[in-house]
Amino acid sequence: MTPYDAQTALNAIRHRQEQTFNEYMRHAYSRPYLLVSALGLFVVFSSFDLPNPWNIAAVLAGNGLAVAGQFVHQRRAPVRRKPVGSEVLFYGVLVVLILVVFWTVAIAAYFLGLPARHTIAAAVTALAVVVSSYALRPFVENLVRRNGHR
Repeated sequence: MTPYDAQTALNAIRHRQEQTFNEYMRHAYSRPYLLVSALGLFVVFSSFDLPNPWNIAAVLAGNGLAVAGQFVHQRRAPVRRKPVGSEVLFYGVLVVLILVVFWTVAIAAYFLGLPARHTIAAAVTALAVVVSSYALRPFVENLVRRNGHR
């Protein structure tokens, strides 16, 4: 094997790795999955405003929607990888921030005397999740690249 052949093979490997990374990120940020997740989040959070038999049904429907969406998203993934510790920590912090946003808006709506404060907070939170997912994409790409997916 000549040095040229070795460099060509190495370039081909790097090109395939970049294609794999791009496909992973494209699928991770697919719009249908994001919208289904936001809808499930909205249904679960807004269920606090419903009376007793309906709030349980709404929580079950919202969680079912989120779980089914996650299942379909994972089954259709063209590239699979396990997240490393820093990614899991990042996603855990995001979950806490989502809860903080929801309860902050719900408490503010309560003090403003708005009706259906949990529904308003759920809508704001779902919208914030969709907007922040696009804003955080470059950070997540750098995080995934840094954690060994080159």
